[in-house]
Amino acid sequence: MLKTPELLAPAGNMESLIAAVENGADAVYLGIKDFSARAYAGNFTIEEFSEALDFAHLRGVKVYVTMNILIKDSEMEEALELMCTLDELGTDAIIVQDMGLLELAREKVPSLPIHASTQMTIHNTEAVQALNEMGVKRIVLARELSLEEIARIKTETGAEIEAFVHGALCICYSGQCLMSSMIGGRSGNRGYCAQPCRKQYRLRRDGKEIKTEGSYLLSPKDLNTSEILPELIKAGIDSFKIEGRMKRPEYVAGVVRIYRNLIDRFAEDPDNYFVTDEEKENLEQLFNREFTTGYFKGDPAGDLMSRQRPHNQGIVVGKVSGFNNKFKRMEITLTGDLEVGDGIGFEGSRDAGTIVRGIYIGNRLEKKAGNRDIITINFDQPPKNGTTVYRTLDDSLMKELQASYSSPSPIRKVPVSIKFKALIGEKLELSLSDNENNIPTVVSDYIVEKSQKRPTTEDDVKKQLAKTGNTVFEAQKIEVDMPGDAFIPIKELNNARTEATTELEKIRIEKFRRPAHDRSSEILEEETEIEVDTESEEKKILLSVSVNSSEKLNSALKSGADLVYIDVSLKELQTLEWKVMTELATEKKIPLYMHTPVITKDSEFQNVKEKIKIAKELGFEGIIAANLGVLEIARSYGLKILTDSSMNVFNKHSLHALEEKGANAVTLSTEMNLGQITDIAKYGDCEYIAHGQIQIMESEHCLIGGVLGQKDENGFNCGSQCKSGNFEIIDEKGFEFPIKTDSQCRTHVFNSRELCLLDDTPQLIKAGLSRLRIDARNMDDYNVGMVTRAYRANIDAYYTGDTKHIWQGSDVSEFHTRGHYHRGVQ
Repeated sequence: MLKTPELLAPAGNMESLIAAVENGADAVYLGIKDFSARAYAGNFTIEEFSEALDFAHLRGVKVYVTMNILIKDSEMEEALELMCTLDELGTDAIIVQDMGLLELAREKVPSLPIHASTQMTIHNTEAVQALNEMGVKRIVLARELSLEEIARIKTETGAEIEAFVHGALCICYSGQCLMSSMIGGRSGNRGYCAQPCRKQYRLRRDGKEIKTEGSYLLSPKDLNTSEILPELIKAGIDSFKIEGRMKRPEYVAGVVRIYRNLIDRFAEDPDNYFVTDEEKENLEQLFNREFTTGYFKGDPAGDLMSRQRPHNQGIVVGKVSGFNNKFKRMEITLTGDLEVGDGIGFEGSRDAGTIVRGIYIGNRLEKKAGNRDIITINFDQPPKNGTTVYRTLDDSLMKELQASYSSPSPIRKVPVSIKFKALIGEKLELSLSDNENNIPTVVSDYIVEKSQKRPTTEDDVKKQLAKTGNTVFEAQKIEVDMPGDAFIPIKELNNARTEATTELEKIRIEKFRRPAHDRSSEILEEETEIEVDTESEEKKILLSVSVNSSEKLNSALKSGADLVYIDVSLKELQTLEWKVMTELATEKKIPLYMHTPVITKDSEFQNVKEKIKIAKELGFEGIIAANLGVLEIARSYGLKILTDSSMNVFNKHSLHALEEKGANAVTLSTEMNLGQITDIAKYGDCEYIAHGQIQIMESEHCLIGGVLGQKDENGFNCGSQCKSGNFEIIDEKGFEFPIKTDSQCRTHVFNSRELCLLDDTPQLIKAGLSRLRIDARNMDDYNVGMVTRAYRANIDAYYTGDTKHIWQGSDVSEFHTRGHYHRGVQ
């Protein structure tokens, strides 16, 4: 028998939480101020959260708190304090991204359940198993997985799986997007994403601009799985998550209500599932950038994207058919319904729009109009004739949804059974029992008397006890045990009912509370302490270089690299050329490490395993693990392991957690500044990327193929356009971002400026780092040699004191950035 999934709703504020609960959510997720990946949502203070938690728990709804950002070391004590408070209040789970926070929560607040955020980029079976072993209760999988891939993970791990089913999509794998932070210092990993994916871009190939249909090249459509909901249930997804903590409560109310109905409809009659036309239209009306089913049914190619409108487009209701300049009235020929109070917008315009204040059909002022009506409305700016008109706001629908969460009387009721006993000469008793087996019993001081005139009937008692008023309880069954000649004043019945419902409310709320934690600052400081690695302070810093060709490897070997990281295909690695080159590195006693992909789906693991096996046979010293799943399998090969920057190490606890998982060294997040690097480097072997073109996005979507490919009788044919030149996108300010597509057709977007910290080499050495990395994979072999020599010279000068041959950043990179070295991120 198929399990009915949990319906999980967003709550950016208290209104949205009430909207979610009253419209049928099984659980809500929300953020506490300062530790949420939606920092621009309303979020909750602790006082507001406590009230919200009680509101939800009283109604049988779970509450998950998002702590899904990277945590600075300076914030970790405050984060632990918050987790202690959330645990005591009875929070159902926290949602985390940071491996260090996960480790700390597991060790210090073990009674607080943990969910792994989609920001952790979990997309393969090995990573899910690793989190299971770490005590994570639920995993929110990456949005880029198909139903087949999800079903396999569910079958092989038995893990509790959560997936997004409706709302906005990110073009980049969550947790791997640095675009917002690199452009303006607003980090998506810290909850401050500025949504650069919703901006306009131009596409260029080999320096020549390509005309595209729409300029919002990174803007996906919105996810809508209402039509394929049965397939999601059959795949074994445990929780259906609706995106939208930044959206208004009416949106939350409407989407939750529809998905509640759809889930219940399927559970009642799986063979005859359907979505009504009204439900389809309401989902579209509430918010849409057009809809997609995302990757659930496989790669949607170009159909994933909404390149012409990156914002809510509403529903088409007509076209502009004229404009009266004298009276400033616009004529619209309708193809749909429009009412006074509705909002409208226009094709090709993001800002122009209006609220309809009056509708004229001829000279008659009407409140509404419909299909084929020709209407005029007041409007100042004349759009072109033929411009499509969208209804962006349905006033009647909004008012209906507002009523669902603004009523003083609860809409969502908790069913209860009442047992009432009143024997003459004894105190009357009343007990309530709810659907969670809570059974409070109250005994009144009133002694039941024999009736002198009119006895109290059983119907009288049932009628009075059923009046649960503005409580959340609804009496479904009332049993009465009393003689036919007893008399009970109405006041006593009311008092007993009120006392019992009050007690049941208290039980339903307080049963979630957990024991208090020790709040002394000394204890908190002690609990967040990790031992300093004194040995790492004495080591000379090493220079590593990442390359992706034998020519670049040769340049790095000749120019002073201490270690070289290799990023080539399995086929290339098996050639005689690479055998010769690795032997050369061995002769020079320069260790080699094998790069692994940031994204490694289950179907790609065999390839990675083969590469690691051959690397070991060739004498490689280590593996660079770019995701948690690869880290898990790499341990069995007996090679050293360096985790890549994609693992988002942002604090000493993350460093420690990855060391516990088998990492010998870690690459720090490129979003860290010098002060943060210095704070963490003393706790273990840490590498920092000092030079190269930093990847700022990795997307499952093939941007080039999606734009330049075409549909044919076999589906979508990209024509391998991405292999026919060098591509880049250009933003509204003229900055150029290189685009590359890998063998899996994933898009890689790189920063518009090369990172160069050559001038800062002494400070990075003083910070205590074990290694500095040059990422030379986007350089030619000449520049690999030049940049490697420059860093070699500056590192050697630091230790020898010989400053005659110091290189400047401008010597190797004319237009460069220092990234987050000084500024860090919010």
